[in-house]
Amino acid sequence: MILLAAAAAVLCGCRQSSLPIVEGRVVDATIHSVTVETPAGDSLSVSTLGTNPMLVPGVLSGDEVRIAYEQLSDGQTLRAVWLNITTPSAYRLLPGIWRDCTGPTEVGLVLAEDGSARGVGLADLNLRDWSLDGECLALTAADPESPDGKVTLLYHIEQLDVDSLVLATTEGDVCLTLSRAE
Repeated sequence: MILLAAAAAVLCGCRQSSLPIVEGRVVDATIHSVTVETPAGDSLSVSTLGTNPMLVPGVLSGDEVRIAYEQLSDGQTLRAVWLNITTPSAYRLLPGIWRDCTGPTEVGLVLAEDGSARGVGLADLNLRDWSLDGECLALTAADPESPDGKVTLLYHIEQLDVDSLVLATTEGDVCLTLSRAE
């Protein structure tokens, strides 16, 4: 009996290690599939239907991932067996409270997961929401002078990690160096 269990463990281990693996950036993610673009420019769609969420967590566009997959018996469907997020997208890192406390007045941004935004210490900037436009943070603010009542401010994301966010104007001037607030 012990020998049979050991053989089964070895077979499972071999099956896991012989799985094809794709690495790349998520370009599309739905509840049932993930499409990855490889560094070579190829794209591959992998089903996540019926997978273990502990082994195949949800992903966002822009996440860098590594996925082991299997081909199902229909000969066409590829299904994820496990998925690792190797580098999270800016959509995962940006939501939060960002502050620059180095000056005489506190300045910062509150970027909510739902896409809403507000400024801290930026009285003249009535922020409404935020989004990503490529490698730029797009902030929408109220502007009564504008025909549609709003203006979009674009800031290139120079640096983004768990603790820091550095934004520059699209002309390249560094204008905000922010730290994540607790």
